[in-house]
Amino acid sequence: MRQFVDPDTGEVFYEEQILRRPDEIVKVFRPAGRSAKFVKIKASQKAKRRLRKLTLAEAGFLLKIAPYASEGTNLLQGDNERGQKGVPLTIKDLARIADCSYSQARKIVRTFIEQRILRWTEVGNRAALAINPLYSLNGKAADTSLLQLFKQETTEAGEDPNSE
Repeated sequence: MRQFVDPDTGEVFYEEQILRRPDEIVKVFRPAGRSAKFVKIKASQKAKRRLRKLTLAEAGFLLKIAPYASEGTNLLQGDNERGQKGVPLTIKDLARIADCSYSQARKIVRTFIEQRILRWTEVGNRAALAINPLYSLNGKAADTSLLQLFKQETTEAGEDPNSE
């Protein structure tokens, strides 16, 4: 068995030979515990125009925090590596995730709120940030709660976040 290391991510891969019959199908599963995320950056022309307006620092920040969006609701929550699983991430947590200073993260979050990329909402008795589904969506479809949170933005954009 040969081992390969991805130079960008450090992820280790192993080469294996599999013998199978012509009528058999082989599927590879990842171990339980590390769920696959379906975070996607929106690719419509309108979304591309919106994304092009972001500075490099803002685009990098959005790309780094997007995998922490909970499925369907886009709430930024911990995963037990960064923050407690299911608990809303703080701006301090987001700064660590995005590998930037707290003041830079706070400034980008404030800018994103002004640009309606992020929005504060309440989960239980805690404040949580959610990502606008017109920019990025975790999961195959946006939940009703997420669509309600960004209703004005999606209406103004004339775009359905669940299409694509």
